[in-house]
Amino acid sequence: MKHTNGSIEIVTGSMFSGKTEEVIRRLRRARIARQQVQVFKPVIDNRYGLEKITSHAGTEFEATPVARSTDIPPLLKPETTVVAIDEAQFFDYGVVGLANELADRGLRVIVAGLDTDFRGEPFGPMPQLMAVAEQVDKLHAICAISGEEASRTQRLINGQPAYFDEPVVAVGAAELYEARSRQHHAVPRRPAAMPSVQPVPPGQPEFLGGVLVSAEQIRDRVAELGAMISRDYVGKELVLLCILRGGVMFLTDLMRQVSLPHTVEFMAISSYEPGVRKSTGQVRIHLDVKQDIAGKHILVVEDIVDTGHTLARVLDLLNTREPASLRICTLLDKAERRETQVPVDYVGFTIPNHFVVGYGLDVDEYHRNLPYIGIVKPGFNIG
Repeated sequence: MKHTNGSIEIVTGSMFSGKTEEVIRRLRRARIARQQVQVFKPVIDNRYGLEKITSHAGTEFEATPVARSTDIPPLLKPETTVVAIDEAQFFDYGVVGLANELADRGLRVIVAGLDTDFRGEPFGPMPQLMAVAEQVDKLHAICAISGEEASRTQRLINGQPAYFDEPVVAVGAAELYEARSRQHHAVPRRPAAMPSVQPVPPGQPEFLGGVLVSAEQIRDRVAELGAMISRDYVGKELVLLCILRGGVMFLTDLMRQVSLPHTVEFMAISSYEPGVRKSTGQVRIHLDVKQDIAGKHILVVEDIVDTGHTLARVLDLLNTREPASLRICTLLDKAERRETQVPVDYVGFTIPNHFVVGYGLDVDEYHRNLPYIGIVKPGFNIG
């Protein structure tokens, strides 16, 4: 029995929302209607065996594992009228064209997959598949925290929410994932949005071309960073190592948001000359750490990471003293200026290539006291 009109049906939602259960229900009904059914799944998903799709409730249906979308057409039988593709978020983007091609040939195509990854962001080809489908059904799970409807997938590592920069693909089950509502979905270390330039308040220095990060944005982001650090260093001897002088304001606010016991150290380093708007690349150490940091967990607190030359020199020096760990927390990251790669673990704001001042950063040693991050007008002679 052939379909007269092909179509694409999408079954999507978070983990534990019943997507595979719903696909199997439709496939069984198709068989009752004497349709010829074939099911495909990504070979990466081997949680319940390779040659079947299995719901979390234990319902099963036979399936063929494939590595990529181009493996599917040669395996299709001439009599097949219904094609199901499970866990479509793991497939390459060619699956979108394949689904369209099969539907154009008159086949019923049923696609199931996660609409968002653990970060809450669109997952693989699912957005494009949803856009070209005739029917989209978004299912909801039950939030493991509130008991309300859940639309997000929470990835957990050692019982704690996974960081934003963890790998996206890690196929697992209940011990690794939970369904969460929007309000209870947590993604630590999510980068702050690129700040937009705001007008300079009245009465502020005339050399300012705009406010890049407001005092309120700094306050909120520092609180988030403090919470992340507090979680990461439980049970560890933490030393906050401030790079003078620009990092002082950031340090004093950050340490009040770190709930764990910790000590503080300072280093004075320069790569800028007075009146120069770009790093010279020549790093000078004016003040060194006083305590023995061997076996301790060092978190370098910086105001801004620019070319990376300064931090690379600092890391090389500190690593010779055998700390238990060595990580970086910076308020500002001017990533497009990077010349030497350094591993920045905590970032307040990623900013464009502007010369900035305020909240500890200076222009010729002045204006560190501004409560926000301002942009210095290009070519302005402060003199």
